[in-house]
Amino acid sequence: MKQTSKELLEKIPPEKCWAITAKTLLNFALLRGSKTVVPLLGKGEGVFAPVMGWEKYKEIVIRVMGESVKNLHHRVKEMFDLPVENAIDAAKLHTVVGTLQSGPETEYELIEESRERAVIRLSSCGWRARYKEFGIKPELTICQPAHEEPAQEALKEINPKLTFKFTKSYSKGDPYCEALIKFKEE
Repeated sequence: MKQTSKELLEKIPPEKCWAITAKTLLNFALLRGSKTVVPLLGKGEGVFAPVMGWEKYKEIVIRVMGESVKNLHHRVKEMFDLPVENAIDAAKLHTVVGTLQSGPETEYELIEESRERAVIRLSSCGWRARYKEFGIKPELTICQPAHEEPAQEALKEINPKLTFKFTKSYSKGDPYCEALIKFKEE
C-alpha cells in the first residue's frame, strides 16, 4: 500500500522539515530578484527585478521584509506572553523572531547582557548561507535595512524605553552581524 505525502512528511523530524522549508523559501526569495544569480538562471535578473528595476525591487523587498520583522515581534510576544521589560527580554524576543523568520540554521549568541544593554551576535545565518551559495556579493544584500528600522520600531512600540541598532553587518562587509539593544529607565 502506498504512503500518502502526509504520512511521509510525518516521518520527517520537525527540525529537518523546518530546515528544508526555510532553505527553500530563502532560495526562492533570492532567486526572484538577485542580479548576481544571472549565470545560474541563464536569463535576466531573476523574475521580479527586471520588471520593476533593481532599486524598486530592493525598496519593495525591504518594505515587505520589514513588515514581516515588525509583525513577528508583536505576534511572538503575544503568542508566548513574553515580558519585554529590559534589554535582555528584548534580545530574547528578537532572537526568537529572527530564528522563526530565517529557520533553524540561524543562530544567535547573547554576548553582552544586562538590564540596560544587550548585544546580540548572529553566529550563523540562513540568509548569509544562501547568499554565499548563490555567489551574491555582500554589497547587494539588503538584510540590514530590511531588519534594523522595523526591529527598532517594533521594540519601541512594545516598550518605548528600548532602542535597537546594528553595530556590525554582513551587508557592510563585517564578518558577522551584531545588534545593540538598549533599555533606558526614565
